[in-house]
Amino acid sequence: MRSRVWLVLVVAVVVLAGCAGVPAPTGGAAVGYLDARSASSQREDGAATVVLPTSMQGATLLVAVAMGDGPGPGEANAQAQHSVLSDSTGRVWTERLHHIVYGSIVDVYTAPANGHDAGSTISSTMAVTHGDEGHGLTVLAYRHGHVGSAIAANGSFGLPHLRDDAPAGSDVLTAFVDGRQNTPAVPVPGFRPLAVLPVDGGPTGDRDLYQLEQLTAPGTWPGGPLVTGNTAPSASGYWGLVDITIEPGT
Repeated sequence: MRSRVWLVLVVAVVVLAGCAGVPAPTGGAAVGYLDARSASSQREDGAATVVLPTSMQGATLLVAVAMGDGPGPGEANAQAQHSVLSDSTGRVWTERLHHIVYGSIVDVYTAPANGHDAGSTISSTMAVTHGDEGHGLTVLAYRHGHVGSAIAANGSFGLPHLRDDAPAGSDVLTAFVDGRQNTPAVPVPGFRPLAVLPVDGGPTGDRDLYQLEQLTAPGTWPGGPLVTGNTAPSASGYWGLVDITIEPGT
């Protein structure tokens, strides 16, 4: 999903826990959600760099979600195209999921916090050399969480939904990608948009949407099945979803 000539990337509207931060919701802090920060790059092979704030001190788990443009249709070695993380304090990041959505990429990583988190930086680049439409990175911090399930699906037309199941006290993250139209989406009830990155590659480029959604009140889920995704079909009709469940406990 890429143009060979990068024209104007534009929209790095990252609505998020990213610039000023979104305060952790009150109540039900079973997973101990602390905060999130996001950043974006105008190029895949440029760095999207997140600086961790003091509000993440005390975390035991960091979760990073990188999303951006990826391989074109039929491109060789498509699965080998992925994000690359760098960390100023040398944390060891583990890739939990690598998913390609019609030529876009969603990667999920976790790392243990190391007690020196505030002020440290985490950066992502994409293993893509054409520039194109850029990418985004979101990092979340938890005091009492560990990664449970991670599931993914792509679809065409119809409602972009995943059916999941999460234990009581969990947080659930949903990464949504529309690789053809960059109209922001409305999450299903109980979820909020955490990071929204619509990009525009110009007349010969892609108009992609990378949106990360989160339970409105992390840690208050009562347990059981749930539906994630959005309230309406994607603007282009083609979509991909990734769910990441953060369960209570270390």
